[in-house]
Amino acid sequence: MVTTIVFGFLAGFWGGNGLPYFVAGSTGDGRNPGPFADSAAGNVLVGWFMLVVAAVFGHFAHLPRHPAAGWSAVALGVLAVGLIHSRTWRNNPWPWRRPLPD
Repeated sequence: MVTTIVFGFLAGFWGGNGLPYFVAGSTGDGRNPGPFADSAAGNVLVGWFMLVVAAVFGHFAHLPRHPAAGWSAVALGVLAVGLIHSRTWRNNPWPWRRPLPD
């Protein structure tokens, strides 16, 4: 059950982190809070990679074995990354980068 909880949390964390990048890039928004150059295609690729990592963690979490604990861990992972983003990305944490103008 520990593996289900840990991998479930990581699946939620990576999925919650990847979805905003993927959606932003898919809609043509190239701005991102990451350390790399701004580009819509870059956002799609980074988001896609994070979603794939989330799927791999989800696969190895074996969520059907312990559904309550596993899905709770997934939800907590999404919540954790959301709270981190809400606090961290208010300002540009990468001072050497200049974001795209609005």
